[in-house]
Amino acid sequence: MKTKKYKQAIIPRAETPEEWTRLKLQRLRTIIFEHIRNNYSGKTVFNLDTGLPITISVTSARKTAFGEAVYFKKAAATLMLPDLIKYAEYNNWGDPKATDGPNIIGYLNFKCKCIIDGKKECIRLAVQFQKGGKYYYNIEINKKKAHT
Repeated sequence: MKTKKYKQAIIPRAETPEEWTRLKLQRLRTIIFEHIRNNYSGKTVFNLDTGLPITISVTSARKTAFGEAVYFKKAAATLMLPDLIKYAEYNNWGDPKATDGPNIIGYLNFKCKCIIDGKKECIRLAVQFQKGGKYYYNIEINKKKAHT
């Protein structure tokens, strides 16, 4: 990790597509998964704070779309995913969970300011650090708004 304190200079922006606001939850999940898979899967983004290469994978896309809560802000955040990874600030380290497999070393937790639908938000990126030097992400928006 770098010793000089990194400050996020660029704040990514996204707008929730109007047609997404009318979707049922399962369809929104599918759209998020397909968007990440089709546009970013296999892409490696270097985080400016740490210099680490973070790969956007189908596994990460599946966890983001189907593994946890989905809401409009999280859906919109997927539209700027590479920028979120690139500009995020390193926050802290998390030890592996008891349910994690033996190849998981721990979690690098990042935070990233962004603007979604015209409002400032803070996104938490949990980047899973695996043996062999692989990194995969998951995202959560601090202010959740349930999908209705």
